[in-house]
Amino acid sequence: MKSTIIFATFLLCANTSFSQQKFTGAKDYYRFEAREAARIGAAINSFHWDTLPGKIPVLYSKGYQVRAKAIQAMVEECAEFYKSKFPKIKFDLYIMVLTQKDWNKIHLTSLSSYGMPNYIPEIRKLFMAADKKAVGELFGEVDNTPDTHLSKYDCIALHELGHAFLQTFKKLYTGKLWTDEFLASYFAICFFEQHKNYPGLPQEGEKGYTPKYKSLADFESLYSNVGDENYGWYQAQFQNLGYELYPKFKTRLIKEFINNASPAGKKLDPQVLLQKLSPEIMNQWLKGMG
Repeated sequence: MKSTIIFATFLLCANTSFSQQKFTGAKDYYRFEAREAARIGAAINSFHWDTLPGKIPVLYSKGYQVRAKAIQAMVEECAEFYKSKFPKIKFDLYIMVLTQKDWNKIHLTSLSSYGMPNYIPEIRKLFMAADKKAVGELFGEVDNTPDTHLSKYDCIALHELGHAFLQTFKKLYTGKLWTDEFLASYFAICFFEQHKNYPGLPQEGEKGYTPKYKSLADFESLYSNVGDENYGWYQAQFQNLGYELYPKFKTRLIKEFINNASPAGKKLDPQVLLQKLSPEIMNQWLKGMG
């Protein structure tokens, strides 16, 4: 398998509102997110934002047009890639590129720490930090690339676009938190594997970490309560699975999930579906998740 892939969008935020929540599964988590979304959406509408028009418009903090354009270009290119695979899809959302001050004033800290990319389906907003160093700092690293360029940390935006594609435009919630996260990363992987001009998602090698929790059942029942490092470990495994499956399925895997959840679909459990599609890869992967 690929080396462990851990990136900041998955690390649990340090703010009290989110980290002290106890979730008992996907429905519980998404109910919490929906409640916060209404408050954040109202706050966004109460302020004026500089606007960058486009196929996917950007609302941004004053003085950050250059960074807004760079992020918009990547997100729009990914959207066009998926339109070629799903011709009827329309990416109807806004990107928001915000300073820490603006991030705080719309109460976004209730869902994520500053610098952690986020997508909120109820209000169709994808959030990115205007200070591009902020995401790297969540890794304990420094991102010194200029605002005209996209670093591996900026590429996390496409994991969030994956959530937008699946949950907002395809109405696909698999009923499992782990599969929703796996598919969002797989969405980004499919694009980056075909567009090598981007650095792709951040990657880190194995560091000898031994997780306390490893099973999918633990992830579903504990979610945020597994702890920061353990949560990162889970997300690394989901991405490793994505890289194993990509050569065989490419974007067809996403279509399989959409078809499975459709009115005429079999509505198989996500794990069962993956085992049916690729038993060797899935069964081998599951051995490391027990």
